[in-house]
This record gives sequence, C-alpha cells and structure tokens, in this order.
Amino acid sequence: MADIEQQFTKALQQADSRMDIRRWVIGLSGGLDSMVLLALAAKVLPADQIVVLHVDHQLQIRSSQWRDFCQRQAQQRNLSYHSVSVTVDASASLERAARDARYRAFEEFLNVGDCLLLAHHSNDQAETMLYRLLRGAGLRGLSGIPVTRTVGAGRLLRPLLQRNRAELQNWADQNHLDWIDDPSNLDPTFDRNFLRHQVMPLLESRWPGFVGRWQRTAEYMSDADQLLDELAAIDLSHIATKFTALDLNLLSELSLSRQHNLLRFWIARQGGGRISRQQLAVVFSDVIAAQPGSSPELQLGERLLRRYRNNLYLTVASEAGIEWPVLPLTEEGVSLSQGELQVEVADSGLKTLAGVVIRSRREGDRCRPAGRGGSCPLKKLFQEKNIPPWLRAQWPVCVVGDEIVAVPGICICEGWQSEKNVSGFVLKWRSAALSASGESGTL
Repeated sequence: MADIEQQFTKALQQADSRMDIRRWVIGLSGGLDSMVLLALAAKVLPADQIVVLHVDHQLQIRSSQWRDFCQRQAQQRNLSYHSVSVTVDASASLERAARDARYRAFEEFLNVGDCLLLAHHSNDQAETMLYRLLRGAGLRGLSGIPVTRTVGAGRLLRPLLQRNRAELQNWADQNHLDWIDDPSNLDPTFDRNFLRHQVMPLLESRWPGFVGRWQRTAEYMSDADQLLDELAAIDLSHIATKFTALDLNLLSELSLSRQHNLLRFWIARQGGGRISRQQLAVVFSDVIAAQPGSSPELQLGERLLRRYRNNLYLTVASEAGIEWPVLPLTEEGVSLSQGELQVEVADSGLKTLAGVVIRSRREGDRCRPAGRGGSCPLKKLFQEKNIPPWLRAQWPVCVVGDEIVAVPGICICEGWQSEKNVSGFVLKWRSAALSASGESGTL
C-alpha cells in the first residue's frame, strides 16, 4: 500500500516540475476510485493548493445526495469545494454525452497553472482498449487513455493509471474510506458496463494478469504513435508552404502511408480534428484528385479543406463579407477579426507611416510596385504571389489619400520605399481566414 502512495507522490512531483502547478483540481465523483484519489491528494499535498470539483450530471434521482456527500468529504479534509451541474444530451449515446458534458465543465473550470487529477486505473485502460478495438480504432485509439494531456487552459493527469482496481479497493479498505456506488455502473445495456462485468472477468479467468499486460501494450502503442507524429512533423517541414498549406507535388513524392500519416497530423494540427480512414479517402478522391483548374472544398469540423494551384489549405470559414474600417497605421499595428497587421522597423521598407491609413481592397485597384516600372492591378500581384482567392477580399491596403503606398506582404509602391541605409517599416499580414491553430504564413 505504501507503494501506491510513493508512486502517486512521484507522479505529482514530476508533473509539478514540468508545469509549475498552482492548483490541484480533484475530479471527485464520490465513487471508490475518486475517493482514493482524494484521500491520497489530501495526504501528500498542501490543503490550500487543492480544489475539489464535483460534476453533477443530473441523471440520477440521488445525484443531489452524491453532490452533498462529495462536499462533506472535502469539508472533512478542510479543502475548497466546487460543484458544477451539467445538462447531458439525451438524444446521443448517454455514455459519450455524459463524458462530453463532464469534460466541457472541466475545460471551463480550469485556469492556467491548474492540474486536474482523475482516478482512472489500469482496468479502465484495458476496458478502453478493448472497446476501441471492437470499434475498429487505429494506433492512436489503441494507445488507450493518456496519462496526461491538456484540458482547456490546464493540464490533466491520471496518477493512478498504473494501478488496478483491486489495489485501490485494498487501499480504500485499509484507510476506512467511504464511497458511493452508482447503480448505473451495473446496467449492462451500457457498453462499458457489459465489458466490465461480463467480458473482462471472462478474460481474466482465462488469462490472469492480462490487465497489466494490456497497460504495457498501451504504452507501446503510445510510443509508436508519438514516433509517427515526429515523422509527420519532419515531412511537414519539407512540404508546408508559407501559408501552412501542403505542396501536393512534394506530398506525392512520399509513400502512400506517409502521405496518410502526414495528412492526419496536419489536419489535426490545423484544427480539423482527427479524421477517420473514410474521411481520408474522401480527401484524396474529392479534393486532391479533383480535376485540374477546379476549386474543390471539403468541410472538416469547423475547418474548410481547399485546393488551389496544387496546394492544399485548411482554413476557417470564409469571412469575405468583412471589410476593413478606414484606420490610421501606427507602429503598434492593427488587430481585427480579419487578421493581424504587424509593423516592424527594419533596414528597408515603407519610408513613413505619417498619413497612412488602411482600407479594404477595391475592385479595379492598381498600384506601382517599386522597381517594377509601371502600374499593375492588385489582382495580378495576388496571382503572382499565389495568394488564394478567398484571402484576397480581406487583404489590407495601405493608402495616403487616394494613392496606394503599400500592400502588406506584397509590395512597397514607387516613391514610398525608404532610402538606402535609412530604416523603414516592414508590414506583415497574418490572415484570420487561415487556421488559427498554427503559423499562418506571415507576409
């Protein structure tokens, strides 16, 4: 039993050394596992750093009694206590909907410097792996429950994941803990309960100790999944363009497996979520392999996958209707819903900001790029710079009176460039129409 306490303490010390934790938030349901978690935390952590958080799903008649029980347990240990009531979407899978509601509550509660402790153990890990295997999960799914990950502004940690339920039961009995038994945990109509009470005991009777072995398998899977992400990051560094798009010519030089791996990684990194094998097939057939000259699009969550000039883009929803208000340009730059215009002092650039204002691009706009020898339409400049059409409508234009003096990231106009050996202002444009999840290719 001392081994559980030592392992628990070590896990918390390692987490604290990595992220300088200000508050330890205990996710307390009142069940056996979470009560062990609470008792261990109260034993090894300062009371003023602990916050007990109970999420009331309001699915059971006695849920208010469980909430009161959790509050008493916190008060007996002189710990801060918070309860959050959530509404579970009854039209969806109840298990998934309850989990989603619970994690939304966690995300809203956690602040920077918070570490949320949850009481999952190795039996939960084995159940999760088997459940996902039956649903046809890939390598990431079969990695099981992660020991730690980000949740909202904070961090989640499962310090008991290496221990099994029998060990937690023994520790609870020896420390005379009280806990709640949720009757819904016995209902075999729920998939996890069916696995827990009917399938897992059968497997254990045939292969004793398999839960611990599956925990090690989950760790192997997690290592392999991390290696695939590292490979994807290497491939991305060679294939990504200045707009964090993918160059499809370079992508095609990779093996098909590496193409799949990179696309999954890139889409997730850009905010498109983890896509399934079926969705990946649609990406290839409907977007990448679409007819040359077409402009295919595919919705992926809140992102839009687009192809332009043999590059692949993942953007937020188009906001073509948003226009720039006429604003003076200063050294502080400008940040609006369209994006961010940064101003930096450099060896060369726009010679002055005096009288310069920002406006939206207009139909028929022309300017005289420095060194080009004559005027040309902005449309042609955008085409030459391979700026995708959906980005052009929101591009800022810098003017003095009716004269265009600069197009950020595109050109400084004739007569407005700084003189040799005289500092000027470099204008960098970061469009919000590109994914907010990564570097947007500042110009």
